[in-house]
Amino acid sequence: MTKKVENTLYVTKNEAYVRKKQDIIIVEVENDEALRIPGHHLGNIVLFDRASISHKALAWCGDNDVSVSRLDRNGNFIGRWVGPQSGNVNLRLDQFRIYRDDFSKVCSISSNMVRGKLFNSRAMLLRSARDSEGDIEKNLRSAADRIENMMIKTEDCEKLDKIRGFEGRGAKIYFSRINDMMKADNLKFKGRKKRPPKDEVNAMFSYLYVLLLNDCNSALESIGLDPQIGFLHAVRPGKPALALDLMEELRPIMAERVALTLINRQQVRPDDFQEKPGGAILMKEDCRKLLIKSYQDKKHEEIYHPVFDRKVSYGLIPYLQARLLARFLRGDIEEYTPFLYK
Repeated sequence: MTKKVENTLYVTKNEAYVRKKQDIIIVEVENDEALRIPGHHLGNIVLFDRASISHKALAWCGDNDVSVSRLDRNGNFIGRWVGPQSGNVNLRLDQFRIYRDDFSKVCSISSNMVRGKLFNSRAMLLRSARDSEGDIEKNLRSAADRIENMMIKTEDCEKLDKIRGFEGRGAKIYFSRINDMMKADNLKFKGRKKRPPKDEVNAMFSYLYVLLLNDCNSALESIGLDPQIGFLHAVRPGKPALALDLMEELRPIMAERVALTLINRQQVRPDDFQEKPGGAILMKEDCRKLLIKSYQDKKHEEIYHPVFDRKVSYGLIPYLQARLLARFLRGDIEEYTPFLYK
């Protein structure tokens, strides 16, 4: 396996302009050069709000397998540019066939993805429990035990609605203990709220989920899979169902963990956020930049991957899991194995 960890360039300033010179990507801010990166180091470019890119740079990205995504200032996905796809069409045919005709494999993939999410959620609870005491430790360990019971129920489950139900119940248990996982008492989590986020923690989670989803989307496309045709999530127009599937097991360790670490280190505070009319909570510019940097730093940390039996960077995990999924869809392995944090 020779895939390198490719960096994502996040361009957050409205005045930023991305251009290219030969095979060098250059970021200018108000006509001053702020950054230059050799193009072969890049896998993705993410433009926020009104940051712009030249036509030549966009064409170069399309020719060199570098995706370009645009998000609004709050991290909501707007669109994505990719060049011609060269993945094996037979793999996509296998993906479509299994989605349409092989319900047992759909359930196998979905149950293992949910099992991975529940396992990693439980691991985060137990990690926090080791650093806690008294009622908080007791509550965290109790939640971990309840999630373990959900994991057992997902094994060999052949009803997709039940699998989704186990995922939902496990997530509810996990999110009910988020405040116990937070050592700082200046921020409070009020339960998972997606659109719009109603508290600071939800705002951080939602922002990180968008960054993770973009990486999962890129990983699937690089393998040759169609991110729109998923198994656990319902297929709907404009919804990257398979990318959402792939990110489920990675949410606790690559998104929520990043946010909780920043909170526990008191690197984010209530004055890093602002409330909009209607109660929506948004991050201020410096907080968004900190979150992006912390996520990027996380991607370069290494962790042991049990299936490949070696240490890999977190940023490589979506790609490796996409490879495992492709191997299962082709019939090369007996089941899809989720990434389990240990």
